[in-house]
Amino acid sequence: MNKELKKFIKPILWSLAFLFVIFVSDPSTSFGGTADPKPGDPHPYTFLTREADMSKILSVLENRVGSQKLIEKAKDRLFTFNDAKTRLMSDLADRIVKEGNTAGGDIAFLLITALIILS
Repeated sequence: MNKELKKFIKPILWSLAFLFVIFVSDPSTSFGGTADPKPGDPHPYTFLTREADMSKILSVLENRVGSQKLIEKAKDRLFTFNDAKTRLMSDLADRIVKEGNTAGGDIAFLLITALIILS
């Protein structure tokens, strides 16, 4: 890779990592939290919920990514993630659907992409 491209990509990756840490560690956002059921939780994270979340994530990826080959690779990676990551990406997919082609939607898509690629 040439030096100009590295100078351009490095700040973007650091910014994405920073945003990821902020969204995951802040419990006031819809992104924080864990997928572990709490005692007395009326809606524990079940297999059907996980399947619905996977479907939502794949639907968003299909709308944003044109290559079916990339979709299949992402699908294979999604099935290896634990419940917490799946839930996080589902919340990000909700944000993309809600906000559309805004800066918030684009950042959420970049975070989903980073999670799939880097995990």
